[in-house]
Amino acid sequence: MRLTLVPIVAAVTCTVFSGLAVADPFANADLFVGRTLKPSSSDRRFCAGAHFQVAPVQAVIQSVVKKKVDQYTAQNPQAKQVVDYIQYVDPKEVKALADSGQVEKFREQLKTELRAQGQLTSEQETAINQIDSQKLKMLATIVQFYNEPEPTTTFALEPYAAVVAGPVQLSAQIPIAGFFSKSKTTLVLGNPGADLKIGGALGGSGKAFGFAVGGSVWAPLGSQDSTTITLSNPLAAPRFMHDYQSWTGYGVVGAELAFVNLVARGEFVELRPAADRNKDANPLNDLRLLRYLHTGVGALADLGAIALSLEVDSLWNIKNTKSYHNVWLITGGIRLNLRKVRVGAAIQAPVAKPGDGDAVPVGGINLGSPASFNVLINAQITL
Repeated sequence: MRLTLVPIVAAVTCTVFSGLAVADPFANADLFVGRTLKPSSSDRRFCAGAHFQVAPVQAVIQSVVKKKVDQYTAQNPQAKQVVDYIQYVDPKEVKALADSGQVEKFREQLKTELRAQGQLTSEQETAINQIDSQKLKMLATIVQFYNEPEPTTTFALEPYAAVVAGPVQLSAQIPIAGFFSKSKTTLVLGNPGADLKIGGALGGSGKAFGFAVGGSVWAPLGSQDSTTITLSNPLAAPRFMHDYQSWTGYGVVGAELAFVNLVARGEFVELRPAADRNKDANPLNDLRLLRYLHTGVGALADLGAIALSLEVDSLWNIKNTKSYHNVWLITGGIRLNLRKVRVGAAIQAPVAKPGDGDAVPVGGINLGSPASFNVLINAQITL
């Protein structure tokens, strides 16, 4: 029996470790989350694929909205009666009025309700008269999440393509946000982006040093609903914050020792309001310049046909992103490297969650309170 197992074990071992002696360093060094080293043109000249992530975040969103509304009413007592009203109003009715632009009808309904309760003050009437179409849409979203919405799972699909020429890699990505519930599935566009990376490697397979620098830009073309993705995965902010145009600059260093790759990276991220819309005294609806730092380390065991990876990422506030400060996430994954096809899956979970101070799914800063886990899937073809 033992003699029978010997050739089987030998065959499996050769299959798994067949890629350990490749001549090109960092050939299978793709990670799931953070920036990675630039692959060499001998490893690939072109690649195309898609990232996919999915997370159940509805309970998180509702909790964040309620906390934010409570904070606002604590600072503005005259708004409490309005909040009491939205707890019982039909979310579909408010959304229908917002979508059809019937702002005046909503104002009158709200005034009538408060009069019936004997609670309409002159200050409240003035505030209600200041509700415009944008504020009504914001209120409709708050009502939707405040009043026990239908359980929803969010997911993001991010097709991409990249070209490698010498020390340069140029890539483009089109993020798509999705929402799945019992009643329907909705797909909306995120912020399309492009990335330019320059890098190289010193040494050969099994003993090499690699480096890369680069930058990305993201155009504010996404749908308003796409911003919800950032509640489940704060790392996705530049790709899905529809009110912001974003740019990032980053650096990556790495080493290959035998079949283990080690990577460290740092990335500066700026999200700049794309327009002046929604800028007012309401903290639920304020657009501000956002800056934060994204740092991370990763380790990958390249076993040829199989690669195992572990990544640790952290976020640090620079300007107006206090809910991103000292946030830590860990990601563990496995990838199959089947010649020109590479497929992998990973689980990401927060080690330290942010506060809720800036987290709200409408207008303003839609950051913080990541889901308890994210499932990440990646598939790509290399040529």
